[in-house]
Amino acid sequence: MKKVISILLVVSMLFSFAITSFAGGIGENDVLRFRRNGTFKILVLADVQDVYPIEPSMLTFIEEALDYSDPDLVVFDGDNIVSEDVRAYNQLLAPLAERDVPFTFVFGNHDVERENFTAEQQLAEYQKYPGCLAYDADPAIHGCANHNLLIYSSKGNNIAFNLWMFDSGTSLHDENGEWLGYDWVRADQIEWYNTTRDAITEKNGGKIVPSIAFQHIIPKEAVEVLFYETDTSLGELTYNFNDGGIYSYVPKIDKFDGYIFEKSCPGNGSDGQWDAMKAGGDVLAVVVGHDHVNSFVADINGIDLVQTPGATYHSYYNNMLQGARIIELDEGDLDSYHTYELTSSFLATQSGSKIAEGGVRSEASYTFSNIMLPVFNVFMDLLRDVFKAFTNIKTDVIK
Repeated sequence: MKKVISILLVVSMLFSFAITSFAGGIGENDVLRFRRNGTFKILVLADVQDVYPIEPSMLTFIEEALDYSDPDLVVFDGDNIVSEDVRAYNQLLAPLAERDVPFTFVFGNHDVERENFTAEQQLAEYQKYPGCLAYDADPAIHGCANHNLLIYSSKGNNIAFNLWMFDSGTSLHDENGEWLGYDWVRADQIEWYNTTRDAITEKNGGKIVPSIAFQHIIPKEAVEVLFYETDTSLGELTYNFNDGGIYSYVPKIDKFDGYIFEKSCPGNGSDGQWDAMKAGGDVLAVVVGHDHVNSFVADINGIDLVQTPGATYHSYYNNMLQGARIIELDEGDLDSYHTYELTSSFLATQSGSKIAEGGVRSEASYTFSNIMLPVFNVFMDLLRDVFKAFTNIKTDVIK
């Protein structure tokens, strides 16, 4: 039996290499297509942020998340493996290989902070594993592994949907080593997006292909919508963007659906990514990680910002939100999508789950978190209703 499995893994790996080499100009591949029932499901894992050996509870969570969601694709949304020990990649990706689930990823700031293990070397390591669809579309532009993946229709070879993967960079420092904030998607990456989008549109007979984008660091434009602007800088107590914009850490609770439990850590500047995507007309949502204990969906000037909570057990997390995100597409309605959280607490309280056996969190902790999350949902809905009512009253008085 072991020999059969080994042979299958070798065949799968060779197939993966063929896919990787074929995935060129506009993300063509033979793997991603809608199911016969017209559905496509993505499992998003953000901020696994682990080392070797990976925390057993993390691996069990990934296994049970895969079995529960049965995804067509897994996207690792940055800060994936923060170790130079390549055995960690084998641990992380083995559950996907065993289930024949294709995957791709974007780099996070912690992924590329290692001096002796470059992003290019890490990409090559990922590409050794069966099912890896990630590639570097243009090595000349900022970052590594910027790429897109086309999803084909359930019948025939028509392009139905597209996925963008952007490297949003890492920490920025001045010449004296002083920290300046986080990086952002740069102008040459935006130009690559524009050129590639136009090529996809042309290949699709002139019709724009709807898409979802993934990157690790939240864009500056989202903070400008989600938080209150102020005229006074309070140093580290405010967002102080490089264009002079200053924003508080107080969120506008009516602008998002979900939770903001920590200050967002956006890119410190912008080269116009959001404007370009808005003008392009294809991007429905941008999915980010980075902020481990935030989980929400917000309309940012016509494009959704989808914050995915941290899956990590190795770094900080929120007991209620720790987990993954599911994104569901319907071939019959490609101008929309459905998304929801798949928390570790939910899976750990399902019959037969072994997540709690890892010992990082007790079974009681998972149970308590699973009970409290819907309670918090009710509280947040009530808080938003009160806020909206107060805002309406204030507006009427002003009039």
